[in-house]
Amino acid sequence: MPPDLKASILMVVAIALFTAMSVFMRIIGDRISVPQVIFLRQLMMFVLLAPLFHAAGIAVLRPTGLWLHIARGVLAVGAMFCGLTAILHISLADATAIGMSDVLITTALAALILREPVGWQRWVAAGVGFAGVLAMIRPFAAGFEVQSLVALAGAAFGAASTIALRLGSGHDTTAIVLFWQGAVVLALSAPLALLHWVWPTWQEAGILLIMGVIFTAGNWLLTVAVRLGRATALAPLGYLRLLMMAATGWVIYAEVPTLATVIGGALVLASATYTITRNASRPPPIPPINPDIT
Repeated sequence: MPPDLKASILMVVAIALFTAMSVFMRIIGDRISVPQVIFLRQLMMFVLLAPLFHAAGIAVLRPTGLWLHIARGVLAVGAMFCGLTAILHISLADATAIGMSDVLITTALAALILREPVGWQRWVAAGVGFAGVLAMIRPFAAGFEVQSLVALAGAAFGAASTIALRLGSGHDTTAIVLFWQGAVVLALSAPLALLHWVWPTWQEAGILLIMGVIFTAGNWLLTVAVRLGRATALAPLGYLRLLMMAATGWVIYAEVPTLATVIGGALVLASATYTITRNASRPPPIPPINPDIT
């Protein structure tokens, strides 16, 4: 199986997990603050991955790409905070649709920073998907609300974080990348979490536990996918988030999609389907980043 196709499958599963995360966030978001959720689920991730970090040995404390990992952690905190805040205040479809702008940002940054070849086909696929996003949010008709700008900022943070992850994964193993991202996220979120701390009920504690497991699995799959595939090949698959979130909002929260959402969703689906099909073709093998890294 080509590396890009493997990465595409892992990415789709990760997107499904993060969609479930949004539902749980809405359930507890009225009482538990966003920084506290970020802190607790990252802490849970550290506990679940402790055996992996232990197996990595002393190497986990001696990363060769330390500054890239720190940068990725800072950017990840920005993306998490903006993304979770947005889904609490605007519809799931709208929050996700605005976040889809990270696809074009990622594609552009991959071409400029990673020097990845971006063929016209992938530019067209990304453009078609983004056109679907614009059809749904209709920015020129209604304009952006404050929370829409928060979602847009989250998209920018997320795109930059993906590039930092790709650069950092060229220096260290997946375990080291996840360890340092987690360390930075915990350090940055802890002060705000303590400032707004609310002791969860047993039900909320159970939900937070589930969110921690989902977050760990999703981040693991996302990290492996980015290590396997090219950023420009994976970026358009992010549009699948929109379809999943819109369906979730419709079924659970009665957020009925408009005609614009249906039309835009069709364009998004066409973009993602083309991307997966193209990734199934066998391009020239991708040179290993480092033969000693697994």
